[in-house]
Amino acid sequence: MPQYELSLRDYIRIFQRRKFVIITTFLLVSAGSILLSPKPSPVYKASTTVKIEERRTVSGLLSEWITYNPGDKMASQARIIKGFPIMKKVALRLKMINDDMPVMEVHRVVKGLQNSIETERIERTNIIRITASASDPERAKELAENVASVYIEENLLEKTRQARNARRFIEEQLALLEVRLEKAEDRLWKFKEQMTDESGSIDNTVKTDDAGDIKALGPIREKLLELNFKLSAFMQRYTARHPRIVRLKRQINELEALLEERLKESYSQRMEGARESMVRQEKKSEELKSRRKTLAGQKLRYARLSREVEVNRKLYMMFKEKLEEARINEAQKVGDVSIVDPAVMPVSPVNTQGRLNLLIGGMMGLLLGIVLAFIFEALDTSIGTIEDVENLVKLPVLGVVPSARGNLKKWKVKFRKNISPVMRREAEEAYIRLIVHHQPRSVVAEACRNIRTNLKLGPSRRTVLVTSSGPHEGKSTILTNLGLAVAQTGAKTLLASCDLRRPSIARTFGIKREPGLTELVAGTASMEEALRNIEQTVPEDTASGGTAMISGIKNLWVLPGGRLPANPAEILESGRWWELIEELKREFDFIFFDSPPVLPVTDASLLASRLDVVVLCYEIGKISREGLLRAKVQLESVGANIAGVILNQIRLRTGAVPTYTYYQYDRLT
Repeated sequence: MPQYELSLRDYIRIFQRRKFVIITTFLLVSAGSILLSPKPSPVYKASTTVKIEERRTVSGLLSEWITYNPGDKMASQARIIKGFPIMKKVALRLKMINDDMPVMEVHRVVKGLQNSIETERIERTNIIRITASASDPERAKELAENVASVYIEENLLEKTRQARNARRFIEEQLALLEVRLEKAEDRLWKFKEQMTDESGSIDNTVKTDDAGDIKALGPIREKLLELNFKLSAFMQRYTARHPRIVRLKRQINELEALLEERLKESYSQRMEGARESMVRQEKKSEELKSRRKTLAGQKLRYARLSREVEVNRKLYMMFKEKLEEARINEAQKVGDVSIVDPAVMPVSPVNTQGRLNLLIGGMMGLLLGIVLAFIFEALDTSIGTIEDVENLVKLPVLGVVPSARGNLKKWKVKFRKNISPVMRREAEEAYIRLIVHHQPRSVVAEACRNIRTNLKLGPSRRTVLVTSSGPHEGKSTILTNLGLAVAQTGAKTLLASCDLRRPSIARTFGIKREPGLTELVAGTASMEEALRNIEQTVPEDTASGGTAMISGIKNLWVLPGGRLPANPAEILESGRWWELIEELKREFDFIFFDSPPVLPVTDASLLASRLDVVVLCYEIGKISREGLLRAKVQLESVGANIAGVILNQIRLRTGAVPTYTYYQYDRLT
């Protein structure tokens, strides 16, 4: 098949040509999808909505700020609703499963429930819609209600469980802090008793001698206290190896080392002052030096013990407050989830499986029909467009002759009532073969005149052979109408019936077949006896639609075939016949020769080599493209001059070549 780019008109032509295939496939597949697909059971849907509150305490906000929790909370809750734990409790409540059922059966039932539940967040709200699907409206409503109820109960239980765990953790930490506080206070008290000086209290000595040190080291101690507070808070949530715990411990150790270093520096400064005083006074004794050194160590230990007691006391008070908050949260029994819209029993099913099957079947049928249309088009060996013909045979298309069957309705000839169908069919064929005369303003007549123009008849083109690659392609019809069109120009025209196997020209004009070409070649008839002028000829059978319907054609002669010979090829190849052709050329301006098809017999090839020009008739869809190409090659092999191809019986589906009407139109009769 010749390759060229398909245009929109080509696609439309294919769809119009194969519309029966497309429509039939579409209807069959659509009907099959309806008949073969199982009838879907009705599906009812019931929906309820739940609102999720976000109640947070200050400690909760602080913990959320400290810890990173990725993900969308509402999306997570929507997934939790369809989770296995909640669906399992719903199945237990609806008595769909029990504790004695196998695990695989439980999983199957829960999986079915998950497939029948849909959850979605209502946009820009903290509300989740729960939709339940079931084959029964009451079942759908009950399922939606139970899912929401179980979810609310589970949310409350989870909140209570978290509060109880928090309370237990705080109680455990509070007990540990209480022990640590008691031990720290005991150590401080014992230290005071041991180091009570002669004045009765070490505090006086500390306050007298170390007042400046405490004031100077106050910010460091406050920072150290704050870090110990954070360390206790983080110990509730993280393990000892957590990076934050390790970092805080390192900071505390550094501050303690700094504090100790500052105390030592302060002590060193005071000791330096004491030494200077001893130098100045030279009266201090070694006992005072020893007392100062011992006093510095006692001050440092006293500061550490006091700080430990203060830190433990603050942690203890903080956990006491936390414990009271945890007890309140555990006792309040208020959940974060509440129902906004209760489930309502559905009135009608919502499933559209049947419509969906029909839609899918229709789309598949349409697609399959289009595919089959293109497959049939690709497998079709005929030529579909003018471009196909020109690209295949490399010959110009001389003209396009539309179907003349539509012109029969204008035919007003009155047949006898007793005429047979065979005679009526012959009369119709004779009328169509002379359509140029009967309806000179028709599209077919204009097409024949267009072919006459494209043939460029002249001194070098006087003898024309009209043939075809196969039978029943309308070559005789084109021959007679083309001869009429040329005769109407005033040229003396002859139609020679060289089809000695199935002659039709004599029957078309209603004249006797004998004497004709056969008798003329044999010498049994003269030229005057064999040639007939149409205007002077008396019809053999007027009922058959012959010359009784035509008149006024003075320039058209016919040479009938005569008696059917046993050897047509020998007659056409004889020297006498070619002598007769030369005589006819001297007598007539143009001669049109009819012949059998090219492929079945050799008659056309014998004539084509001796005539001026050959015209191939081709009816699209009648003969394959290979047949047309073989006919063209066969004619060229004998030296024929092929003028072009005439496309016959074309159905004009589009207005690509509109008709041109006359200014004065007389109704044809």
